[in-house]
Amino acid sequence: MLSRDTMHDLEDSTLHRIEKGWSIAMNCAEERLKRICGWTDNEFSLAMQQGLVMLETVCTFVHGGVKSGQYKLPVDFWKMLVAEYGIVVYPSALTECLAPSGLGSSQTFTEIYSEHIVMLGKRDSSRPPLCPFEYLKEPLPVYEK
Repeated sequence: MLSRDTMHDLEDSTLHRIEKGWSIAMNCAEERLKRICGWTDNEFSLAMQQGLVMLETVCTFVHGGVKSGQYKLPVDFWKMLVAEYGIVVYPSALTECLAPSGLGSSQTFTEIYSEHIVMLGKRDSSRPPLCPFEYLKEPLPVYEK
């Protein structure tokens, strides 16, 4: 049986590996959106604030890592996506085979997963959304009687 410290270390290393995959997906999503949409820096900043870049990142992350079984995310990740970003990932995003034509050059992952991963409204915030893993790493509130 693993000790509590060993289990915590395993969770940290797994979360670190998933964070690394998220970072790769985020970079790919940003590059793809800039290339396909042809956004200026100001338009990209606005899209970031509205959560559109986060939505593309979630779609890219699901397509590249979660769907293939590379990452098994904690349930809190999916709950946090809904609560903090208004992003809903339907089970069909993980089970249906999506082989879109034109994926290489003309479509965003948001367009491809439009019926499977949705954002309920756009954010209206002056700052870009935090990385989901910042929320997952926050310590739980201290219980008080």
